[in-house]
Amino acid sequence: MSDTTTMTPEQIRHIAAQLACPSGEAGTTISEKMNRLNGFITSRCLEALNPTAGQTILEIGPGNGALSEPLIDTLGNTGSYHAVERSTDMATITYDRLSARAAASIQVHCGDCDDAAITEQSLDGVFAVNLLYFIKDLGDLFSTLQQWLRPGGKVVFGVRTAHSLRAAPFTEFGFHIRELEDIIISLNQAGFTAITTHFHDEGSIDFAGMQMPVESLIISAQTPS
Repeated sequence: MSDTTTMTPEQIRHIAAQLACPSGEAGTTISEKMNRLNGFITSRCLEALNPTAGQTILEIGPGNGALSEPLIDTLGNTGSYHAVERSTDMATITYDRLSARAAASIQVHCGDCDDAAITEQSLDGVFAVNLLYFIKDLGDLFSTLQQWLRPGGKVVFGVRTAHSLRAAPFTEFGFHIRELEDIIISLNQAGFTAITTHFHDEGSIDFAGMQMPVESLIISAQTPS
């Protein structure tokens, strides 16, 4: 990709669209780039989630599934992994990759959370990396997750800070940039408890010719027991 100083608004808009829903050859390329960028934040999310063998875990937006492989190993052949992925291409790649890795139950739902057939109170945990800026109504999402999680179940979200996002030109196209306080309020309103946050400064990176600060927030919460 070209330096953003020479990119047109349409080219920048294309990057934003691929980040939201990778597809085709460009989607494959950007998902691989995002794996390199998101390795740290995904690892921190999984640490916060603290999954154990035999649990049922849902990931929203797994991309190509490469960063989910350690989770599959942890869940083992008695566990279940569900994913919700908007991109048909990424859903197929994730299913093929993770099914070939382990005997755990693997289910990938292609679409949005609104149409995913998840049984109420069937999940021990939910996590998502770089999801919340693509959600128009956080209240609706958090209420849905409340229904899916068992009592005492955990949600973990990995997001970039509002400061990081505002430094990237592509976030003006379709991104909902929120301050941490607004996310916490929405979690509280949906009935989540034990909300904790951790900040990580990952320095800066060059992404598609853009120098971007990389600041991560790991947000955890629980359903009432």
